[in-house]
Amino acid sequence: MIRKFNYTGRKKIKRSAVHIELLRDPQNQRLFNIDLHISDMGLPESAHVYVEAYHRSGYQRYDFGTVGNLRVPFDRRLKHFSASAMPLFRVKIVDRTSSHGRILAAVDKLRPESVDDMAAGSRSLLFVEYDDLGNRIWQLDLDGDWPVLRLNYHLDEIAQVASRDYRFLSLVYPEVFRQILRRIVIEDQHTDPRCDDDWPSLWLQSACRLPGMPPPPQVSRPDQQAWVEKAVEAFCANFKMLEKFHLSLKEQR
Repeated sequence: MIRKFNYTGRKKIKRSAVHIELLRDPQNQRLFNIDLHISDMGLPESAHVYVEAYHRSGYQRYDFGTVGNLRVPFDRRLKHFSASAMPLFRVKIVDRTSSHGRILAAVDKLRPESVDDMAAGSRSLLFVEYDDLGNRIWQLDLDGDWPVLRLNYHLDEIAQVASRDYRFLSLVYPEVFRQILRRIVIEDQHTDPRCDDDWPSLWLQSACRLPGMPPPPQVSRPDQQAWVEKAVEAFCANFKMLEKFHLSLKEQR
């Protein structure tokens, strides 16, 4: 039975206080390591610490003891997720002295900083997963907790193609960038790059760091559409997409 929690008056754990990495055990089962720094938050030492992993309908909770006596569980395997899934994580600090546990502090939508000893957070704001997509090569999923690029696992070496083939990079990633910005700015009307640390703000920050890119306009759909297209052009120029495509054509001759 899952306890009900009261979210009133909770503190926010800094994302910089949590570091997560995904690994595989000798049986190729995915597991995670986590480093928590919460001792300076002024929380009761008796408050319970929970780490939760989730992906689509999959969910697992891990008991990490209390603030004053953190105990890393031996079994941190992600048994409820597929081998290609890239789950997100949340941390909750819970006061269980009342009939309904009260959340004292929390942080949600944490991404692993490394996956199989490779830096994840520094590489991309985009998760990559492998699914049966029928006759489609790729699909962008923006309906979950984080943008996911789905690749068709029936294609041999699709992982290498998606990360190294200049034709794929120059044709697919600008469109991925466009779709994500359109969802954020035009559909969701999210225009403040620094209002929080969730993925829409992080993507807007990434766009605004491109040469010549101002923050997106708050009103006027035509102006927002023009801003998105300008951002895509800046993205292509910054990563030399046209040059890379020309180079890939020469290599095939």
